[in-house]
Amino acid sequence: MISFWPALPIGILIAAVVSAVGIGGGILWMPFLLLVVKMSPETAVITSLTIQSAGMGSGCLAYKQQKRIDGRLALTMLAVTLPGIGLGALITRQITSQHIELALGLITMGTAFLFVSANQKYDDLGRTKATWGHAKPYLGLIGTMAVASGMLSVSIGEWLVPIMRSKMALRMSIAIATSITTIFGTCLLGVSFHFLLGSRPHWQTIVWAVPGVIIGGQLGPRIAGHINERMLKEVFIFLLTLIGIHLVYNAV
Repeated sequence: MISFWPALPIGILIAAVVSAVGIGGGILWMPFLLLVVKMSPETAVITSLTIQSAGMGSGCLAYKQQKRIDGRLALTMLAVTLPGIGLGALITRQITSQHIELALGLITMGTAFLFVSANQKYDDLGRTKATWGHAKPYLGLIGTMAVASGMLSVSIGEWLVPIMRSKMALRMSIAIATSITTIFGTCLLGVSFHFLLGSRPHWQTIVWAVPGVIIGGQLGPRIAGHINERMLKEVFIFLLTLIGIHLVYNAV
């Protein structure tokens, strides 16, 4: 178990960053598990989802204490992700590790591009709640994106925050908190689907990673309130681009 201790500091770092910007950690955990720990795709996905459940749960609790979550919107989005997560879990068992890495690399670079092109405003003006009318036009897209969550353990938060911020006109703080809450639910669903299909997580990694993500999940919301979010976004885009290029290169 000693050999898996790097998952502790990695967990703190990943959870702090993703809970600060409102995305899921799978897009960072999967490269670590596939390329560094050398797990099979099935084991990496359920391990990533299990770790994220702890980290997102910690972040969700922190945002709940700050009363920033739009609970009704989070439950609505979670409900429409259920079929997609199940389908993604089935697809994972049908494709090779190279295909997993290629798809993950392309999604990672696509996410970086999304952050560049979203042109989100980093003030905290906007609504504190979204009505059914605000959310309805985007529920089908959110449900479709959930396939990637079930297949690769990447969360839909990468797309949720721009949608909630730009299309539903929610405050940035509310969008991030609601995204983290929705991701927590999708992670729990993903773990359940993969477990029922016969996958089992890598417990040695989880033992080290979970304390890290719980700590990081508490740090992220506090970081978000005290640093320049635009600078954090730029660093995150650079990191995603490097990881995406490496994954694609490694897969072809």
